[in-house]
Amino acid sequence: MLLSNCFNPDPRVHAEARSLVQNGYKVLILAWDRERQRPVREMVDDILVERIRLRSVHNRGITQTFYIAAANAMMVFRGLRCRFDVVHAHDFDTLAAAYLLGWLRRKPVVYDSHEHYVGMLHGIIPVWMERWISWVENRFVRRVDLLVTVGEKLRRDFELRGCRRSVVVGNWKTPDEFRLSPEVRTTVRRKLGISDSALLLCFIGTLDKERRIRELLEAVTARPQVHLLVGGVGPETLIVQQYAQTRRNIHYLGYLDAPSLRAYTWASDIIYYGADNINPNFRYSAPNKLFEALAAGKCIISGHFGEVQDIVTNTGCGLLIDDFSTAEIVRALDLCSDPGLLQRCQNNASRAGETLYVWERAEQQLLRSYDDLFMKRATRIRLRNRVIPEFDRQKQI
Repeated sequence: MLLSNCFNPDPRVHAEARSLVQNGYKVLILAWDRERQRPVREMVDDILVERIRLRSVHNRGITQTFYIAAANAMMVFRGLRCRFDVVHAHDFDTLAAAYLLGWLRRKPVVYDSHEHYVGMLHGIIPVWMERWISWVENRFVRRVDLLVTVGEKLRRDFELRGCRRSVVVGNWKTPDEFRLSPEVRTTVRRKLGISDSALLLCFIGTLDKERRIRELLEAVTARPQVHLLVGGVGPETLIVQQYAQTRRNIHYLGYLDAPSLRAYTWASDIIYYGADNINPNFRYSAPNKLFEALAAGKCIISGHFGEVQDIVTNTGCGLLIDDFSTAEIVRALDLCSDPGLLQRCQNNASRAGETLYVWERAEQQLLRSYDDLFMKRATRIRLRNRVIPEFDRQKQI
């Protein structure tokens, strides 16, 4: 697997790699460590992680192209030193390296698109570069052996662009990991000085303007009986810290590891997921926050965009607001203050998280797709050689 972050770990990559390992695969992740702060080599849940230590920062704009090219070249050189049966690229910025490795070794290439890549970069890079990336991605998706993505809307988009084989492996979660004991909820609330009966709202993620954090902070300021937990780092960190220092009902948690994220999610009543609807990427959004809320059985407040709109509407697991203005967020908080409505949303979320959007179903789709990939490859080899070779069942990625 090729990954353009340091695998801290990345939740989606971790879930996929862990499932593959548990089902007989060996997985090596080549991860780009831009901060050069993680170990060069480590084992995580029997997944071997090797990091490429090329210093850079996110959001460089057009100059990032040179660093991405250098990281891809380093991945190719490292990849050629090991034996593998499949190369799995996570997002567009590792796809060139994956395709070259697959072509050189005549191995299948899997493209795992976590989001609409060009849409994510909208406003950060020039329009001509957006068009160039789309043109290049279109050529690649017609040639990869399998495309894996997070939701049906994005899958259909790739299909229209010429992708031959695509499947959805959602960012779904395992409920047992998010449904903790009552003592955890009580401990978290007491630590922060929040009563058991207080309405507790939570957002944990990247703190940037696209998540509409400032409007959220203003809304909670207008409702002092509602408490807000904010976790994560990003461009809006300073403004969150300022609000937390001056408002007793706003609590800034800093960067959280996976166990802490689950504990704070479990202790909350509502999960917030804001978005800048102008950004094209959000038209396809199927975020981790939504599925964490379902796994934990929590009400969600979000908007009319992407997979979020369809899932919240179909399951009744939360409230969709017309825009992310302070007034609209306040209105949603007032509605959630009704215990009956809040309980209904939480029950619906719990049901959806147990039956529809559960990682076990996504895992089965991933494993079926990999099995099909190897079956087709074995068939091609038989046809080419006119004999049935012994097939190595110890598959490696």
